[in-house]
Parts: sequence; structure tokens; C-alpha cells
Amino acid sequence: MKEQISLPCEVVQDILPLYVEGDVNPGTKELVEKHLEECGSCRDFLQELKNEEPVLDHIPEHLPEPDTFKKWLRRFRVGAIAGLIVLILAAVGIGVVSYKAGTVAEKETISTKDVVRVLKKAGLSLKASPSPVIDPSECVLGDVQPKIYGIDEEGLGQLYIYEFNSTLARRNILESIKSMEDDPFTSSQIPSVAYAAKNMVIVAVLNISEENWQSDYDKIAPMTQALGKTIFYDLNQGEKWVLYGEGKDWEAKLVVSTYEEWWTGEDGYKKFKFYMTKTPLVNYKGNSEEIKDISYSFEYLNGKSTLTEEDYHQGNFDEEQTGFYRGSPLYWGIYSGTTHTVDKNETGKFSVQWNGEEESFELTLREP
Repeated sequence: MKEQISLPCEVVQDILPLYVEGDVNPGTKELVEKHLEECGSCRDFLQELKNEEPVLDHIPEHLPEPDTFKKWLRRFRVGAIAGLIVLILAAVGIGVVSYKAGTVAEKETISTKDVVRVLKKAGLSLKASPSPVIDPSECVLGDVQPKIYGIDEEGLGQLYIYEFNSTLARRNILESIKSMEDDPFTSSQIPSVAYAAKNMVIVAVLNISEENWQSDYDKIAPMTQALGKTIFYDLNQGEKWVLYGEGKDWEAKLVVSTYEEWWTGEDGYKKFKFYMTKTPLVNYKGNSEEIKDISYSFEYLNGKSTLTEEDYHQGNFDEEQTGFYRGSPLYWGIYSGTTHTVDKNETGKFSVQWNGEEESFELTLREP
């Protein structure tokens, strides 16, 4: 008779996220369940995974420590443990299905649990907040009340997560918010920024005082940037590319960020919008202090934007551009979009006039 293999706790805890989603085959499931019968620690971890979406009405007085990114990495022990999993599963002739945050983006409708899981994988330490900055009953959107999570230990940031039953329902609600007075977050005069992802609305609320604005914002800014970046890439399947060109005196680039939103309309047909942000950047190869008079333009996708001396800024040409990670107030309708997509290989054009000089050149896709 073949001896039953016993899995160590580290391996079981690596497999449990897949087990919860039903992404393990029968052989693996049997081994995991055998271990769970004998191990209280792994049963507790399983319960923690299943309870990633707590309800405010049932929050215990003493919340467990948040599952930080550091703990997550420690559990997975990428090198040694991953290798051990491969050896064990190969020995018993079984395997597991890959579990990626990105698979969430392929669904038309996602859940609060999906959002929390993806954000945790990105390193955000989310836990249900027992002390909302704004009472959830005062910021209902349509008939949806938010679930509220803290994103830092000092209580400087909270996420208000709204789960609509469809992307169409979410779009209809946001389109009904026409002004600042209709936006419960802006009207409360508490700093906030909103994001849309399929059938979800995610509002980051900053609990920052005027006296400590700069120091508190510096603490929370990395988390809000990670939030926007994760929503853009992992929930909306966003894409970024750069068009670049240079001449004798200038170099220029256009940072383009895009994503498509699909939903089923009231007529039952699939619909979509294409969202795009373009960030123009320029760099003068000479002494920028010599520039007295300047105007320049970018042409791309049948559109032209002209900028003047007031818009000219030198010094951020090589920095990562994060504007497309940002959301907006709810009353701006989150984003505006078009009904056509673009070819990233299409070229652009840059033209500049300064100090009586002129220069123009083509912008082409820059390989990463």
C-alpha cells in the first residue's frame, strides 16, 4: 500500500488560498483536508482566508493583526517552499491551478472579497474599520452601502468599497452624481478620491488634519499610489506605453495610459468605453535658464495639444509618471472615455518654438 504523504504546515498554508477558491485537484484536496483535521493552526489560517470580507455589524472588539505583505511573503517563502511544493506534488502525481490577482480582471462582475484579496496581494494591509470617518449610512450610493476598511495603522486612510450588482448599475449611479453637492464625500469636506473598477466603486478617504496635512500626507501617499496602481493594472487591466523622440536641441515623450471597460447594456448587448490619459514631457538639452519664450505641441491620434511657457517644466522627464493611477471626485463621473481603441504603434509628432528657433520630430513607440 502506498504510504500517505504528510504535508508540512508551510506547504499547506501556501496551498490554502487555492483550496478556498476550489483550484486544487482531488489529490491535493485530500492531502490538505487530512492535515487540517490534525492542525489547529492551519485551520485558523483557513478561517482567516475565508473571512477576508468582514461585515461592520459583526466586528469583534479586538481585531486580529492585519495580514501584512511582509507576513504574506513569509508564509509563501518563495524559494524553498515553492520548490518543496513542486517536489511533493510531483511525487504524488498531482498539481495545483495557478492563482493570480490578474485573473480577477477577466471577470465582468467582481466582489468585495476579490478587491480585498487583490489589494492585499499588492501589499496594502486592509482590515475592517470599526471607526468610519464618515458614517456609511450617510454615504449610500443608490441603495448600496459601503464596506469600510482601514489601510494604515494610524487611521489616516480608509477605503469605502461599494459593490453593485453590475457595471451598468455602477455606471448609472455615477452618472447621476452631477455636482459637488451630490457627492457625499466632497460635500463633507473630507479629502477623498474615487476609483471605478467594473461593478465596484472604491473611495479612498484621507483622515488628515489641516495642522498635520503635509506630514500625514507623506505617510499615506505611498499607500494611495499603490491603491491606484493596483486598481489600474490588476482590476482594470490597464496598459501604459511611451512614445519618444529627439532632435538636436530637444527630446520629448508622451506617456499614454489606457484601459477598456466592458459591460452588458439594458438591451442585452455588450458595450465598452476606452479610457486614455496622455502625459506630455519635454527636455531641453541646453541650459534651460536661457529659454525666454516657448510654445510647443504634441500631435497624436488625430488630436493636438499646444502648451505655452506657463506649462513648460524641466526636471521630471525621467521620473515615473503616476497621473494615471489617480482617481477623481465622484461628481466628476470618475472618468470620461471614448468608444474607439487605439494602436500603440501609431506615431506622434512634437514641435517646439523657442527664442526664435524651431524644431520638430516624430514620436515613436519606445521599447521598455
